[in-house]
Amino acid sequence: MEYHDLIYEKSSHIATITFDNPDKLNAMTGQMLASFSEAIEEVRRDDDVRVLVVTGSGRGFCTGADTEMLIALAMGKPVPGAVEEESRRRSMEPIGWFGVEVSQLEKPTIAAINGPAVGGGFALAMACDLRVIATDAKFGMASTHRYALPPEGGITYTLPRIVGLAKACELLLTGDLVDGIEAERIGLVNRVVPPEQVLDSAMELAEKIAGNGPIGMELTKQLIYRGLHESNIATQVEREDAALVRGFKTEDYVEGSTAWWIEKRKPVFKGK
Repeated sequence: MEYHDLIYEKSSHIATITFDNPDKLNAMTGQMLASFSEAIEEVRRDDDVRVLVVTGSGRGFCTGADTEMLIALAMGKPVPGAVEEESRRRSMEPIGWFGVEVSQLEKPTIAAINGPAVGGGFALAMACDLRVIATDAKFGMASTHRYALPPEGGITYTLPRIVGLAKACELLLTGDLVDGIEAERIGLVNRVVPPEQVLDSAMELAEKIAGNGPIGMELTKQLIYRGLHESNIATQVEREDAALVRGFKTEDYVEGSTAWWIEKRKPVFKGK
């Protein structure tokens, strides 16, 4: 499949999506967002992929919508390179549907934030399950103070759940930027590393997750996010028990229990 302003790669059960508009710090183009949708769907369909890593080429992760897109939106014109509006998902592009696509992916996702993640890039990083960031990378939502616009990409949903209401309000209402060190301090990211180690660190994390049983990982991710909206622990325990029943019926469970308890070796999971 041909992608535009984006590179898709796969190796050892890990898919990597790299935004590839380095001259503009990987600002989002219409073609990039269209390709991103297709790449996410490829990850979803491919049973060999167990983890997705998202990163950017060059010095940036993603700095949100590029100038041409912003001008087109302001003038009410079609966005250059955008796809036809054939469905609800398509009709919302290029505004912020990318956040939904990432957050609803059944497989674990990791943002490898090698440089500025601003605007839509910030929202995309927050939509991922895990985040590895460079010490000098910058996070922020500039739309309020630059363009008098509210945020996009689902960040008003994800950010309060990650850092809490007060800090989310501060970051979104001021538009202030935070670096990797501060991002770790306030709980925005999982790991902060030197810039040259970002992708390696993210891949190390991805490899650890990819070695686990994919069915168990999918069930775990479902339970975590459903639990965020459940006020009753008893209901959540019932969901966990139902997931366990499903897990007990898989070939991976037989492989895991045989490997660890009988044959004393590392299990080889197949997602069955």
